Amino acid sequence: MEDQYAAQLGQAWALLRQGNAANAASEFEQILKSAPNHIDALYGLGLTRAAQGQTQSAETTFQQCLELVEKERAAGFNDRWEMLQRMLKQRIKETKSA
Repeated sequence: MEDQYAAQLGQAWALLRQGNAANAASEFEQILKSAPNHIDALYGLGLTRAAQGQTQSAETTFQQCLELVEKERAAGFNDRWEMLQRMLKQRIKETKSA
């Protein structure tokens, strides 16, 4: 099943890659208004907050995302969840040392 937010996510990620974290954050937040547990949007929002120097907010967002990933992982093994779990733990560690 294709993600109904795929186009909007693509736009948000493009903005982030271009260094436009503020507009990327707005796109990710818009997705999260409709789908508050959207893991990819949460991860992206965490990255935008980190890019904007909002380390505490980034850490909170990454932690929220990690909790969702761990629930998915508990429901059944999937390489994607394992990889995301590792990435999120690394991002949380980075925000604590920033």
